Amino acid sequence: MRERYRVNARVGMRLARGWSQRQVAEMWSERWPADPKSDKAISYWELWPGPTGYEPSLTVLGRLAELYECHIVDLLADGPDHRSGDGAHRAHAALAPLAGESDEGAVEKAAEQVAALEVHEIAAAVTRWTARLGEGRRGPILKLSAALSLAATLPDDAEPEPEPASPGPDYTGVWRSRYLYTSSSRGPQQGEHYVVLRQDGPRLLGQSLPHTTGSRLELTLTISGMVASGTWSEKTSPTGHYRGAEYHGTLQLLVNPSGREMAGRWVGFGKNFKVNTGEWDLTWVDHAVSQRVVREYHMRL
Repeated sequence: MRERYRVNARVGMRLARGWSQRQVAEMWSERWPADPKSDKAISYWELWPGPTGYEPSLTVLGRLAELYECHIVDLLADGPDHRSGDGAHRAHAALAPLAGESDEGAVEKAAEQVAALEVHEIAAAVTRWTARLGEGRRGPILKLSAALSLAATLPDDAEPEPEPASPGPDYTGVWRSRYLYTSSSRGPQQGEHYVVLRQDGPRLLGQSLPHTTGSRLELTLTISGMVASGTWSEKTSPTGHYRGAEYHGTLQLLVNPSGREMAGRWVGFGKNFKVNTGEWDLTWVDHAVSQRVVREYHMRL
Protein backbone atom coordinates (compact mmCIF):
# COMPACT_ATOMS: atom_id res chain seq x y z
CA MET A 1 0.00 0.00 0.00
CA ARG A 2 2.86 2.36 0.82
CA GLU A 3 4.57 1.80 -2.52
CA ARG A 4 1.38 1.77 -4.59
CA TYR A 5 -0.13 4.97 -3.22
CA ARG A 6 3.12 6.72 -2.23
CA VAL A 7 2.07 7.23 1.38
CA ASN A 8 4.06 6.94 4.59
CA ALA A 9 4.20 3.82 6.77
CA ARG A 10 1.49 4.94 9.21
CA VAL A 11 -0.98 5.63 6.40
CA GLY A 12 0.03 2.47 4.55
CA MET A 13 -0.69 0.20 7.52
CA ARG A 14 -4.13 1.78 7.96
CA LEU A 15 -4.98 1.48 4.26
CA ALA A 16 -3.84 -2.14 4.28
CA ARG A 17 -6.58 -2.78 6.85
CA GLY A 18 -9.13 -0.86 4.80
CA TRP A 19 -9.88 1.48 7.71
CA SER A 20 -10.65 5.19 7.74
CA GLN A 21 -9.10 7.56 10.25
CA ARG A 22 -12.47 7.77 12.02
CA GLN A 23 -12.63 3.96 12.34
CA VAL A 24 -9.13 3.87 13.84
CA ALA A 25 -10.08 6.60 16.31
CA GLU A 26 -13.23 4.71 17.33
CA MET A 27 -11.30 1.45 17.85
CA TRP A 28 -8.65 3.33 19.85
CA SER A 29 -11.29 4.92 22.09
CA GLU A 30 -13.00 1.56 22.60
CA ARG A 31 -9.78 -0.20 23.58
CA TRP A 32 -8.40 2.65 25.72
CA PRO A 33 -11.53 4.43 26.98
CA ALA A 34 -9.66 6.58 29.46
CA ASP A 35 -7.60 8.07 26.61
CA PRO A 36 -10.06 8.60 23.72
CA LYS A 37 -8.84 9.99 20.39
CA SER A 38 -10.49 11.71 17.43
CA ASP A 39 -9.82 11.18 13.75
CA LYS A 40 -7.97 14.50 13.82
CA ALA A 41 -5.36 12.98 16.19
CA ILE A 42 -4.87 10.05 13.80
CA SER A 43 -4.44 12.55 10.95
CA TYR A 44 -1.79 14.54 12.84
CA TRP A 45 0.26 11.37 13.50
CA GLU A 46 0.00 10.33 9.87
CA LEU A 47 1.11 13.75 8.63
CA TRP A 48 4.29 13.53 10.71
CA PRO A 49 7.18 14.22 10.00
CA GLY A 50 5.62 16.91 7.83
CA PRO A 51 5.35 20.44 9.26
CA THR A 52 1.60 20.06 9.92
CA GLY A 53 1.91 16.75 11.75
CA TYR A 54 2.53 15.83 15.39
CA GLU A 55 5.30 13.42 16.35
CA PRO A 56 3.74 10.26 17.85
CA SER A 57 5.20 9.11 21.14
CA LEU A 58 6.51 5.60 21.73
CA THR A 59 3.28 4.81 23.61
CA VAL A 60 1.18 6.01 20.66
CA LEU A 61 3.21 3.96 18.18
CA GLY A 62 2.88 0.90 20.43
CA ARG A 63 -0.90 1.25 20.58
CA LEU A 64 -1.19 1.83 16.81
CA ALA A 65 0.89 -1.31 16.26
CA GLU A 66 -1.51 -3.21 18.54
CA LEU A 67 -4.50 -2.00 16.51
CA TYR A 68 -2.87 -2.81 13.17
CA GLU A 69 -1.41 -6.08 14.51
CA CYS A 70 2.06 -5.24 13.25
CA HIS A 71 5.53 -4.55 14.62
CA ILE A 72 6.13 -1.04 15.85
CA VAL A 73 9.05 -0.86 13.39
CA ASP A 74 6.58 -1.32 10.51
CA LEU A 75 5.10 2.07 11.37
CA LEU A 76 8.51 3.71 10.90
CA ALA A 77 9.61 1.78 7.80
CA ASP A 78 9.76 5.01 5.80
CA GLY A 79 12.27 6.53 8.22
CA PRO A 80 16.01 6.88 7.58
CA ASP A 81 18.10 3.69 7.60
CA HIS A 82 21.73 4.09 8.66
CA ARG A 83 22.56 0.39 9.05
CA SER A 84 24.79 0.49 5.97
CA GLY A 85 27.42 2.19 8.13
CA ASP A 86 27.63 -0.84 10.43
CA GLY A 87 30.18 -3.43 9.36
CA ALA A 88 28.38 -6.25 11.15
CA HIS A 89 25.16 -5.47 9.28
CA ARG A 90 26.97 -5.41 5.92
CA ALA A 91 28.58 -8.78 6.69
CA HIS A 92 25.25 -10.29 7.68
CA ALA A 93 23.60 -8.98 4.50
CA ALA A 94 26.39 -10.47 2.39
CA LEU A 95 25.96 -13.89 4.02
CA ALA A 96 22.15 -13.85 3.91
CA PRO A 97 21.91 -15.65 0.53
CA LEU A 98 24.22 -18.42 1.78
CA ALA A 99 22.13 -18.75 4.96
CA GLY A 100 18.93 -19.08 2.96
CA GLU A 101 17.53 -15.77 4.21
CA SER A 102 16.98 -14.16 0.82
CA ASP A 103 14.41 -16.04 -1.21
CA GLU A 104 13.05 -19.44 -0.22
CA GLY A 105 11.99 -20.10 -3.80
CA ALA A 106 15.52 -19.47 -5.08
CA VAL A 107 16.97 -21.79 -2.42
CA GLU A 108 14.55 -24.58 -3.38
CA LYS A 109 15.38 -24.13 -7.06
CA ALA A 110 19.12 -24.32 -6.32
CA ALA A 111 18.56 -27.51 -4.28
CA GLU A 112 16.69 -29.11 -7.21
CA GLN A 113 19.54 -28.21 -9.56
CA VAL A 114 22.12 -29.75 -7.23
CA ALA A 115 20.05 -32.93 -6.90
CA ALA A 116 20.05 -33.31 -10.71
CA LEU A 117 23.89 -33.14 -10.98
CA GLU A 118 26.42 -35.91 -10.67
CA VAL A 119 29.16 -35.68 -8.06
CA HIS A 120 31.89 -34.88 -10.60
CA GLU A 121 29.67 -32.13 -12.08
CA ILE A 122 29.22 -30.55 -8.65
CA ALA A 123 32.99 -30.73 -8.08
CA ALA A 124 33.64 -28.99 -11.39
CA ALA A 125 31.14 -26.26 -10.55
CA VAL A 126 32.72 -25.65 -7.15
CA THR A 127 36.17 -25.53 -8.75
CA ARG A 128 35.02 -22.85 -11.22
CA TRP A 129 33.43 -20.88 -8.38
CA THR A 130 36.54 -20.91 -6.20
CA ALA A 131 38.73 -20.01 -9.17
CA ARG A 132 37.01 -16.63 -9.29
CA LEU A 133 38.20 -15.97 -5.74
CA GLY A 134 41.83 -15.84 -6.82
CA GLU A 135 44.70 -17.25 -4.81
CA GLY A 136 44.15 -19.33 -1.68
CA ARG A 137 41.10 -21.05 -3.13
CA ARG A 138 41.73 -24.27 -1.17
CA GLY A 139 40.53 -22.64 2.03
CA PRO A 140 36.96 -21.91 0.82
CA ILE A 141 36.67 -25.46 -0.56
CA LEU A 142 37.71 -26.96 2.78
CA LYS A 143 35.23 -24.75 4.65
CA LEU A 144 32.43 -25.67 2.25
CA SER A 145 33.27 -29.36 2.56
CA ALA A 146 33.30 -29.20 6.36
CA ALA A 147 29.98 -27.30 6.43
CA LEU A 148 28.28 -29.83 4.13
CA SER A 149 29.61 -32.74 6.19
CA LEU A 150 28.30 -31.16 9.39
CA ALA A 151 24.92 -30.40 7.80
CA ALA A 152 24.58 -34.04 6.74
CA THR A 153 24.87 -35.17 10.38
CA LEU A 154 22.28 -32.74 11.75
CA PRO A 155 18.70 -33.97 12.31
CA ASP A 156 15.95 -32.84 10.02
CA ASP A 157 14.34 -29.62 11.23
CA ALA A 158 10.92 -30.83 10.21
CA GLU A 159 8.84 -31.49 13.30
CA PRO A 160 5.16 -32.31 13.65
CA GLU A 161 3.14 -29.24 14.51
CA PRO A 162 1.99 -29.27 18.13
CA GLU A 163 -1.70 -29.54 18.71
CA PRO A 164 -3.25 -26.17 19.48
CA ALA A 165 -3.72 -25.60 23.17
CA SER A 166 -7.28 -25.40 24.37
CA PRO A 167 -8.22 -21.77 25.05
CA GLY A 168 -8.43 -20.80 28.71
CA PRO A 169 -10.96 -18.49 30.35
CA ASP A 170 -11.42 -15.06 28.77
CA TYR A 171 -11.26 -12.32 31.39
CA THR A 172 -11.98 -9.49 28.95
CA GLY A 173 -14.68 -7.18 30.26
CA VAL A 174 -15.57 -4.46 32.75
CA TRP A 175 -14.43 -5.14 36.33
CA ARG A 176 -14.89 -3.23 39.57
CA SER A 177 -11.54 -2.67 41.29
CA ARG A 178 -11.26 -2.04 45.02
CA TYR A 179 -8.13 -1.65 47.12
CA LEU A 180 -7.52 -0.74 50.76
CA TYR A 181 -4.77 1.50 52.11
CA THR A 182 -3.95 3.45 55.25
CA SER A 183 -3.38 7.19 55.14
CA SER A 184 -0.96 8.55 57.73
CA SER A 185 -3.30 11.47 58.42
CA ARG A 186 -6.77 10.00 57.70
CA GLY A 187 -6.49 6.33 58.68
CA PRO A 188 -7.97 3.41 56.68
CA GLN A 189 -9.11 4.38 53.18
CA GLN A 190 -10.53 2.67 50.10
CA GLY A 191 -10.00 3.30 46.39
CA GLU A 192 -12.47 2.14 43.74
CA HIS A 193 -12.50 2.21 39.93
CA TYR A 194 -14.32 0.58 37.07
CA VAL A 195 -11.61 -1.03 34.92
CA VAL A 196 -11.72 -2.41 31.39
CA LEU A 197 -9.60 -5.56 31.18
CA ARG A 198 -8.48 -6.81 27.76
CA GLN A 199 -6.86 -10.22 27.40
CA ASP A 200 -4.00 -10.94 25.01
CA GLY A 201 -2.99 -14.56 25.55
CA PRO A 202 -1.89 -14.87 29.19
CA ARG A 203 -1.62 -11.08 29.58
CA LEU A 204 -4.32 -8.83 30.97
CA LEU A 205 -4.14 -5.11 30.26
CA GLY A 206 -6.41 -2.93 32.39
CA GLN A 207 -7.32 0.74 32.23
CA SER A 208 -9.75 2.56 34.47
CA LEU A 209 -12.78 4.37 33.12
CA PRO A 210 -13.31 8.10 33.75
CA HIS A 211 -13.68 8.73 37.49
CA THR A 212 -15.49 11.63 39.16
CA THR A 213 -12.29 12.60 40.96
CA GLY A 214 -10.04 12.35 37.89
CA SER A 215 -8.04 9.45 39.34
CA ARG A 216 -6.59 7.07 36.70
CA LEU A 217 -5.51 3.46 37.23
CA GLU A 218 -3.61 1.05 34.96
CA LEU A 219 -2.97 -2.69 35.47
CA THR A 220 -0.67 -5.11 33.65
CA LEU A 221 -1.19 -8.71 34.76
CA THR A 222 -0.09 -12.16 33.63
CA ILE A 223 -2.36 -15.15 34.22
CA SER A 224 -0.66 -18.40 35.26
CA GLY A 225 -3.18 -21.04 36.26
CA MET A 226 -5.32 -19.47 38.96
CA VAL A 227 -2.84 -16.71 39.84
CA ALA A 228 -2.68 -13.23 38.31
CA SER A 229 0.56 -11.32 38.92
CA GLY A 230 1.78 -7.99 37.63
CA THR A 231 2.07 -4.27 38.21
CA TRP A 232 -0.23 -1.35 38.92
CA SER A 233 0.10 2.40 38.62
CA GLU A 234 -2.24 5.20 39.64
CA LYS A 235 -2.31 8.94 39.12
CA THR A 236 -4.42 10.28 41.96
CA SER A 237 -7.05 12.99 41.76
CA PRO A 238 -5.49 16.35 40.82
CA THR A 239 -7.76 18.09 43.34
CA GLY A 240 -7.75 15.40 46.03
CA HIS A 241 -5.73 14.81 49.17
CA TYR A 242 -2.64 13.63 47.22
CA ARG A 243 -2.94 16.33 44.51
CA GLY A 244 -2.22 14.27 41.41
CA ALA A 245 0.64 12.22 42.84
CA GLU A 246 1.69 9.10 40.93
CA TYR A 247 2.11 5.76 42.69
CA HIS A 248 3.06 2.34 41.37
CA GLY A 249 3.86 -1.15 42.62
CA THR A 250 3.21 -4.86 42.21
CA LEU A 251 0.08 -6.93 42.59
CA GLN A 252 -0.77 -10.62 43.00
CA LEU A 253 -4.30 -12.01 42.95
CA LEU A 254 -5.89 -15.44 43.28
CA VAL A 255 -8.55 -16.09 40.64
CA ASN A 256 -11.82 -17.54 41.89
CA PRO A 257 -12.76 -20.83 40.09
CA SER A 258 -15.82 -19.03 38.71
CA GLY A 259 -13.46 -16.66 36.87
CA ARG A 260 -15.44 -13.64 38.04
CA GLU A 261 -13.50 -12.63 41.12
CA MET A 262 -9.84 -12.01 41.90
CA ALA A 263 -8.51 -11.21 45.36
CA GLY A 264 -5.04 -10.66 46.75
CA ARG A 265 -2.65 -7.96 47.88
CA TRP A 266 -0.73 -5.03 46.47
CA VAL A 267 2.73 -3.76 47.41
CA GLY A 268 4.01 -0.24 46.75
CA PHE A 269 6.01 2.71 48.01
CA GLY A 270 4.42 5.43 50.09
CA LYS A 271 5.82 8.65 51.48
CA ASN A 272 9.41 8.59 52.74
CA PHE A 273 9.93 5.45 50.58
CA LYS A 274 8.12 3.30 53.07
CA VAL A 275 6.89 -0.02 51.63
CA ASN A 276 3.14 -0.39 52.06
CA THR A 277 0.72 -3.22 51.32
CA GLY A 278 -3.00 -3.85 51.42
CA GLU A 279 -5.91 -5.87 50.09
CA TRP A 280 -7.00 -5.64 46.46
CA ASP A 281 -9.90 -7.34 44.71
CA LEU A 282 -11.47 -7.30 41.25
CA THR A 283 -15.11 -8.24 40.64
CA TRP A 284 -16.49 -8.96 37.18
CA VAL A 285 -19.31 -6.66 36.06
CA ASP A 286 -19.85 -7.07 32.30
CA HIS A 287 -18.19 -9.11 29.55
CA ALA A 288 -18.96 -6.54 26.82
CA VAL A 289 -16.45 -3.77 26.14
CA SER A 290 -18.25 -1.90 23.37
CA GLN A 291 -18.35 1.87 23.58
CA ARG A 292 -22.04 1.82 24.45
CA VAL A 293 -21.54 -0.55 27.40
CA VAL A 294 -18.36 1.13 28.62
CA ARG A 295 -19.98 4.57 28.67
CA GLU A 296 -22.52 3.28 31.18
CA TYR A 297 -19.73 3.05 33.77
CA HIS A 298 -18.22 6.48 33.16
CA MET A 299 -18.25 8.71 36.24
CA ARG A 300 -20.13 6.15 38.36
CA LEU A 301 -17.46 6.13 41.06
